[in-house]
Amino acid sequence: MERPATLTELLAHTAAAQPDAPAFPGLSWAQAEAQVRRLAGGLAAAGIGPGDRVALFLPNRPDFLLLLFALARRGACAVLLNTRFRALEVGNLLARAQPKAIAVARDFAAVDAAAVLPDPPGSLRLVLGMDGLGEGQLAGLPVLTRNALLAAEDSPDLATPGAECLTFTTSGTTAGPKLVLHRQTSIAGHAADVAAAIGTDAPGAAMLAAVPLCGTFGLSAALAAVAGGARIACMEKLDAPAADALIRAEGITHMVGGDEWLLLLAGAAAGRPYQGFRFTGFASFHGQAERVLAASDALGLAVRGVYGSSEVQALFAGQNPAGPHRAVGGGAPVSGESGWRIAEDGELLLRGPSLFDSYLGNPEATAKARTSDGWFRSGDLAQPQPDGGFGFLTRRGDALRIGGFLVSPEEIEGFLQAQPGVAAAQVVEAGGRPVAFIIPGTGYDEASLMATAKANLAKFKVPSRIVALEKFPVVDGPNGPKIQRARLREMASE
Repeated sequence: MERPATLTELLAHTAAAQPDAPAFPGLSWAQAEAQVRRLAGGLAAAGIGPGDRVALFLPNRPDFLLLLFALARRGACAVLLNTRFRALEVGNLLARAQPKAIAVARDFAAVDAAAVLPDPPGSLRLVLGMDGLGEGQLAGLPVLTRNALLAAEDSPDLATPGAECLTFTTSGTTAGPKLVLHRQTSIAGHAADVAAAIGTDAPGAAMLAAVPLCGTFGLSAALAAVAGGARIACMEKLDAPAADALIRAEGITHMVGGDEWLLLLAGAAAGRPYQGFRFTGFASFHGQAERVLAASDALGLAVRGVYGSSEVQALFAGQNPAGPHRAVGGGAPVSGESGWRIAEDGELLLRGPSLFDSYLGNPEATAKARTSDGWFRSGDLAQPQPDGGFGFLTRRGDALRIGGFLVSPEEIEGFLQAQPGVAAAQVVEAGGRPVAFIIPGTGYDEASLMATAKANLAKFKVPSRIVALEKFPVVDGPNGPKIQRARLREMASE
């Protein structure tokens, strides 16, 4: 297919090429496109159009993708929110993104949507109820139902290649994550490139959308399925036994996942091989690549290492499935227009059509992320592979890989230090979970601090342990004393 420049073009191509083929359970590609047109009409009737932003606080459901395409058709931008975020995190992101509306699923039992909406609502004027429930109010805002949106007339296509398309959230260097803004051309074009690279256009292809769609790992895979016309089976939460059953029932051929998730799935499979797998994009978040590779070979998961980020999108590069580095993150870029090189200090520099536009509202960080000649500074260390492509080594900084997401330790540290009785805090990762070291002040109470963290932070950000110290380990450096985070990691592991 010709490389699409907008999400409207991407979906229209698939609907024209495979109108009667199943897109989701009970919904063909032609029917999916028709729903997108009507959803866009409902958005238009609600006053949502070019330049507006709408937050998506939704689990993995077909409606997540359909609404994303409807917003793109209106020339509007989706602000993707993790449903594991709580009120503090959601409020911070909404305050910076300034969306006009937020889409929620009131029947999603894992989230109390009313509890996370800000009070006062700030820029929000409307709630889109993407569920089967009726009209009403949520946190004082009127709810426009899914049925009401679908009852509208089709909307004309207002999508343009340069329109704001979506924002991912990623680790920041301050107390909150950055909002990574992509234009339609980068999202749509990358989806087509990935589809061609991993074969979602092959007959019978089916994608398991288990990794959250709010992040680039899950969304890039799902959009590649759309671009290729593969069936998409959505899972609202990661559940290994349920995933095992769904893979077998739906004939899944493609998926992505991290090491912990794939090992859980292997446990649920109990040694029974899968049939027909063509691609599992693998990210080694917790250093268990060899175990995953052994499980893949036993079960026929067709695992191979991939590489990406919110800024260049997931699946930016992938390993040769028959090559010697298939367990390593990296490989060759999926787009022939993309490039990579290693800087003198070992940092991986990237460029290509999948690159993000900017960090929303943060021109300083945007400028810092690029070299003077336009390469993106990934913040990762990598090395060339003898047979081509690159291999990921590690992050340059101290960012944490927890819950399948990259999280700045300063985000959790800032929250802890704002609580009563905490004089200072440092957070490191051990065993895939954050561990907090604090210097207590007057009135410190560990149980109360842990309870406050559980009530205000996403579950994967809540420290598995809080350890009180008289002082942090430090080393004298040219710029004064520096906390030895490596020593804290050793202590956390111990």
